[in-house]
Amino acid sequence: MNQQVTEKPYILAVDDEQLNIELLRFILERNDFNFTGTHDDDVFFKLLEERLPDLILLDVIMPRIEGFELCEKLKSFAKYKDIPVIFLTGKVNVKDKVKGFEVGGVDYVTKPFNEQELIARIQTHIELRRARNQIEEQAENLKQSNILKDRMFSIIGHDLRSPLSAAKLKMDFIMRGIIDPKAENFVDGTVFELLKTMDEALNLLQNLLGWAKSESDQIHVIPENLDLKDIVDQTFRLLKLGSEHKKITLENNISDGTFVHSDLNTTKTVLRNLLSNAIKFTPFDGKIRVNAILKEDCAFIEVQDNGQGIPPEDIEKILNPNQLFSKLGTDKEPGTGLGLVLCQNFVRKNGGTLKIKSVVGKGSTFYFDLPLSEKATA
Repeated sequence: MNQQVTEKPYILAVDDEQLNIELLRFILERNDFNFTGTHDDDVFFKLLEERLPDLILLDVIMPRIEGFELCEKLKSFAKYKDIPVIFLTGKVNVKDKVKGFEVGGVDYVTKPFNEQELIARIQTHIELRRARNQIEEQAENLKQSNILKDRMFSIIGHDLRSPLSAAKLKMDFIMRGIIDPKAENFVDGTVFELLKTMDEALNLLQNLLGWAKSESDQIHVIPENLDLKDIVDQTFRLLKLGSEHKKITLENNISDGTFVHSDLNTTKTVLRNLLSNAIKFTPFDGKIRVNAILKEDCAFIEVQDNGQGIPPEDIEKILNPNQLFSKLGTDKEPGTGLGLVLCQNFVRKNGGTLKIKSVVGKGSTFYFDLPLSEKATA
C-alpha cells in the first residue's frame, strides 16, 4: 500500500554569525528539516520570494538591522504575516520578550542552542500553523458548502417549482374538464406546452445535479474517443421540440470521422446547454450551426446562432463563475444562468476553455476546445 509522502518542513534562518547558521543547519538537517540560512536581510527577502518557509528563525542582534525591526517589516506583507517567527537571542529580559511578541514573533530560543528545546519549539509552532491552516480550509469549505446549499434551495424553490407547478395546474384542468382533451388544439397546444414545461424542468434538474456534483468535486472525467458529429446529432434530436416550435434550422457542419478525446457525459452536457441556450436566444425561423475547426492536436467546437447577440458587459457576467446571469429568450423562455456556469466548469475539466464572440443584433458564437483523438480527421 502506497503511503502519502509528506514534504519535509522548510526552515529559513537569519543570523549574522556564520557559525550559528552552520550549527542550525547541522541540527535541523539531522532532524529531517530542510534548511536555508543567510546573514543578509536583502538576501532573506529574495529567499522568501523563491519559497515560503514553514517557520523563520530570526536573530535579534544584527549589525545592519535589528531582528525586531526585520520581523515587523516581514509582517507588513500580507503573504508573509502568517509565517511563525522564533527569535534567537542571548537576551532573556522580559522587556525584550514582550517587544518580540508585539512585532509578531511567536517564541524565543536562547543562545547557545539546546538541540532538544530548539526542535521541540520548532515542531510545536509548525504543527500549530498547520492545524490553523487546516481549520481555516475547513471553515472555507463549510462556507462554500453553505453558499452552494443556499443557491440550490433558491433554484429549487423558485426556478424548478415554477414549471412543475404550471404542469400540475394544466393536468389538474384536464382532470376537472376545464381543458377538453377532445378539443382541436389539445395536442398542438396543451400537450405541447406540457412537454415543453417538463423539458425545461428536466433540463434544469440535470444542470442542478451536475452543478452540485461539480461544486463538491464528485465529477470524475474519464476521457475516451468520441465521435463528435454523432454526439451533436444526438443533441439535436434531444432538443427537437424546442427548435421545431421556433422553426429554427439546426445545422451540423462537423465532418464524418472527427473524434475528440474527452469525457462523454460532461461533453454531452456542454453541447446540450450551449445548443439549448442558442435556441432560447435565436428568433423564429433562425439558424444554428455547429462547426468544428481542427488545429494541430485540438478541435474548436463552435455553436453559432443568428440571434439577438450579447452586449460586451453581459459577456463578462456570463463568464463569471460566481454569478448566475440570465435573460428571457426571444420567446420569453426563462433561465437561471446555471447551464453556462456548468459548461465552463465541464469544459475546464476536459482541458479546454469556453469563450464567446458576439455582435448585438447579429448573433453569438460560443466555442470551446477539446483534444483530438488519434482517430480524428487530419
